[in-house]
Amino acid sequence: MSKDEKQPVPESGRRNFLKQSLFAGVAASTFGKLGATQVFEGPEAAPATPGAPAGGYSWEKSPAPIPESRITQTIETDLVILGAGTAGLGTALGAVEAGLKVVVVEKMKTYSARGMHNGAIGTKAQKKAGISIDKDRVVAELMAFSGNRVHQKLVRLWVEKSGEVMDHFCDLAAAKGMGVMVVDTFAVGRKYPDLYPGYSTAHQFTLPGADFSAGNTYIPTQQNFLGMLEEETKKRGAQFLYSTPAQQLIREKSGRVVGVVAKGKGGYIRILAKKGVIIATGSYTENPEMINAWCPEAALPELKIYTPFGGNTGDGLKMALWVGASMQSFPHGTMIHTIPGIGTDIMAGNQSFMQVNKFGERFCNEALPNQTLYNGRSMQPSKKAWAVFDDNWERDHATFKSGFDGPICEDRAGLEDSVKKGLALKADTLEGLARAMGVPAESLKASAARYSKFAKQKKDEDFDKEPFLMFPIEKGPFYALPIKTCLLVTVGGLNVDQDMQVLDKQDNRIPGLYAAGNAMGNFYAHEYPLHCPGLSHGRASILGYLLAKQLAKA
Repeated sequence: MSKDEKQPVPESGRRNFLKQSLFAGVAASTFGKLGATQVFEGPEAAPATPGAPAGGYSWEKSPAPIPESRITQTIETDLVILGAGTAGLGTALGAVEAGLKVVVVEKMKTYSARGMHNGAIGTKAQKKAGISIDKDRVVAELMAFSGNRVHQKLVRLWVEKSGEVMDHFCDLAAAKGMGVMVVDTFAVGRKYPDLYPGYSTAHQFTLPGADFSAGNTYIPTQQNFLGMLEEETKKRGAQFLYSTPAQQLIREKSGRVVGVVAKGKGGYIRILAKKGVIIATGSYTENPEMINAWCPEAALPELKIYTPFGGNTGDGLKMALWVGASMQSFPHGTMIHTIPGIGTDIMAGNQSFMQVNKFGERFCNEALPNQTLYNGRSMQPSKKAWAVFDDNWERDHATFKSGFDGPICEDRAGLEDSVKKGLALKADTLEGLARAMGVPAESLKASAARYSKFAKQKKDEDFDKEPFLMFPIEKGPFYALPIKTCLLVTVGGLNVDQDMQVLDKQDNRIPGLYAAGNAMGNFYAHEYPLHCPGLSHGRASILGYLLAKQLAKA
């Protein structure tokens, strides 16, 4: 959708962000059942060293089966789902609605929620907002972005069916008094829109009278959506085994996976499933061994967000590999963004600011999607960069409307508070700012002068930045923000076919074993695409839901 440059920026998200913080130590009442998110700031990033450790990887040798003598309980069901996140809950709802008996096994104390957005195309909410999206074009763009390294039929399935499934989710939410809003995107590609397309696909579930996010401000509304899914699933008879980590899959000599052994408080529980096992245990973001083996780039960001801490350790992937499964081909994708976090200011990634490297030199078009900006910064010396702007930033930001993946504007009190905390730098002159940044003063002054010239003439002769996001850097005091990036999740998973059935090392189906969400591979390739905001959550819940319906008919 087009943007109105004259609409003001939404009210600063800093207060809401601090009020509903991502960080560890937040009271449990803030998130309800969400639990505290852990944000870690590591040392200066050093690349992982690919290569198997002495003795091989931990998933290359299967452990001995848990002896019968240690099994204290056996449960028989139709379908067992490992993981109670967005994928697990979406899958569970589809299964119970289809009449299947379901057991959900989750190692955490409750379900896991993070974020706000759920991507879908062709929903009633979009139609009401006048949003029309060409489905064929979206499929083509996602395939082109992946370099044809993913299953097009899986991409097509989400594109074609997401609207009707999301409508069903929205109807369930409406019955509970919840609202659904479609979040607009922030258009950075006005000059060359085909290079960085963006569609208004993000659906956010809101409670009556509660805050919601109209752009990049973080308000954990996904909690509302997953809470509704869990309630609906339980109401239809699903059994949830929380604080019950799965240990081993059960694969018969015939080759079929027929269940799982999990560890309960009183001993080991064997759960046998007629229809099979669905792995929906998430990514391997917190598993250094897997990152080292499959996605060394995930070790580079300064910040890492875990939600909840200990949730994304690759347990389901390891169990699948123990019974002969294979992983999707390389490279595995990552979701790395410049976002608020410990040691960085909330405005650091704004496309409207000039960015310079450790030499005070501008190095890229700053008006790019979030992860694309990270890619450019990762090529700079020491991977360091700063966002620089002047005292007119409030006035400048008021000239355009923000949106998903767009600039965040704080109020002045918020920025000055960041200065006091050392999260932002401030100086009356560019020379003083350069000293505080530790960059050459003459270089920074030359970069600011050249950038200001381009802003005034509305033509970036160096990097062809969108002119509506360029503003002169001339009026003191001047500010600089250290740009740090955050790993949200890895998005490489198990090798699956078009039916989400897990494949072995010879690409043969493993009977009875399926994957959903970030545990499922072949949907993303080298990087997470930003074409369709909310795609990660949307494909997790929607494809899981469709998988359950498919298994009910089998």
